[in-house]
Amino acid sequence: MNIREAVPKDNKELQELQAKCPQGTTLVVSTVNTPDFFARGKAYESYKVFVACEGQRIIGSAACALRDVIVAGKINQVGYVFQAFVSPDARRKGVASQLLQQREDYLSQQGAVLVYTLIIEGNLPSMQHVEKRGFNLHRTLVMPALVVRKEMNAPSMGRIRPVTSKDLATVAELLNETWQGFEFHESTSAEALAQFINRTPAYSSDNLLVLEDQGEILACLGFWDWSQIMRITVKALSLKMRMIGFFLTTTRILPEFLKPGDIMKQIMLTPIGFKDPLHLAVLVRYVNNQALLSGIQQIFCICERDHMLLRSMKGFIRVNTAMHLYVKLLQQNISLSDKPVFIDGIDM
Repeated sequence: MNIREAVPKDNKELQELQAKCPQGTTLVVSTVNTPDFFARGKAYESYKVFVACEGQRIIGSAACALRDVIVAGKINQVGYVFQAFVSPDARRKGVASQLLQQREDYLSQQGAVLVYTLIIEGNLPSMQHVEKRGFNLHRTLVMPALVVRKEMNAPSMGRIRPVTSKDLATVAELLNETWQGFEFHESTSAEALAQFINRTPAYSSDNLLVLEDQGEILACLGFWDWSQIMRITVKALSLKMRMIGFFLTTTRILPEFLKPGDIMKQIMLTPIGFKDPLHLAVLVRYVNNQALLSGIQQIFCICERDHMLLRSMKGFIRVNTAMHLYVKLLQQNISLSDKPVFIDGIDM
């Protein structure tokens, strides 16, 4: 077996590998990055995808990205490892471990002080795997999923519009204020926001909304339509999800619930900035109403379990899923504080 960097011509074979590797615990889905396998990584300023090969055949793949974030009060480079897949017939051969080591080595060479990953609740094999590799559980966050089921009334407040280039400096300032003091927050600027919008597939200035009142931007909310970059097919539902579905359908809150074979359409929220949760709620409800027209079923993000942005979701059916943040230090002079953590939605 050899490991190399993935190249564009691997696209189809990587999609076929991904289709063989359903993921999830409460909701098991097959996720295939399409039409471009690399679209997910392109949201990052710097990323790599590695593949493990037996001869000419790809038997595993794994991605990583680099970010400049605040760790222990200082800006440091950190690595994020995500989207690891191993062909079912090649498992228990050390492929996943070698791909993780390859990414750690690369990130360390680039100067990363630590590497982190996110693992969904109940995924014990993945937790045990990274713990054996020296990762430690640092924090448990929440991924709130809002069920898009009806038009939501939005408070009459200000004007909602897409961001313009003239807004970017103000929006960047709002984002930095919103997440000030959070570990892993990546301080942004007008230039950085413009670059993010330009490089992210299926994302434009129309995807970043602002709430403006009397010339003041009170909140901003970005949304990334994952149905434009990946196909998510439901494979199975846990008992927890089946019970939720049974309740929602028998009480006629929803006409029907997810079932195996369904294609899921989701919107991920990023970036998120606000002065008051009530301001953010106006934008969340607006995005819900637009999502309803587009056939989107869920809107989600990730945050601390007690973060005040959750107040903006009042009135929605919200399904919370725990997300475990695992961290491995790559340099001895680095330590993590107990401050709240910021995780960008693109990490999901």
